[in-house]
Amino acid sequence: MSEPDRFIRTETHDEDGTERLGEVLAETCARPVFLALEGDLGSGKTRLARGLARGLGLDPNEIASPTFVIHVEHRGNDVSFSHLDAYRLKDDEELEGIGFQELLTDTDRLVAVEWASRIESALPSERIDIRLTHRGQDHRGFTIFDRRRDEPARRRLEAALEARCGGRTIPIHHDHRCPTCDRSVTDDASRPFCSPRCQLADLSHWFGGEYSISRPIELDDELMD
Repeated sequence: MSEPDRFIRTETHDEDGTERLGEVLAETCARPVFLALEGDLGSGKTRLARGLARGLGLDPNEIASPTFVIHVEHRGNDVSFSHLDAYRLKDDEELEGIGFQELLTDTDRLVAVEWASRIESALPSERIDIRLTHRGQDHRGFTIFDRRRDEPARRRLEAALEARCGGRTIPIHHDHRCPTCDRSVTDDASRPFCSPRCQLADLSHWFGGEYSISRPIELDDELMD
């Protein structure tokens, strides 16, 4: 599996923003492309899929969660969009019934899988991982790991998300260590800490007065912030 050396962070504040993010992804990523979506219930996976459909020139109103049917295919004049939900799959073998491998070989197809971690061993190495987080009401956070080997394609996506969706490209330091427990950091969602637990522990140190600023804050510091 290709390990990305950077990731993209962005957020949306309404459903239209989440759809717009999907639209930008579909318009920018050359097909074939595989998107692995991961997020809790209500985090915006299906709303993002509607944006993907719009970006492909398909009717977004036809997009609904495919939980009970596993796979729904949407076709246009020269494009196919496979929308899958792996939540109810018991194992990777059930994918054979929907012709999963055939979907991956279609050069005009965009494949988006909700709850992708449930079929992790079957996921292609050439893909884009998207983690969605629910931050309250319509506020959503997105962390995007582009695992494609095509560097120009990765750069194009970064530029499009930065220009149109307020995205930020952040380098990954694989040897980074947690400032709380000194363990290696592998969970990018909690960086620079290794886990939410260490993140909260650091915050409690500040509240408890164990940390302090080394010198008084000057006016120049505020201007530089």
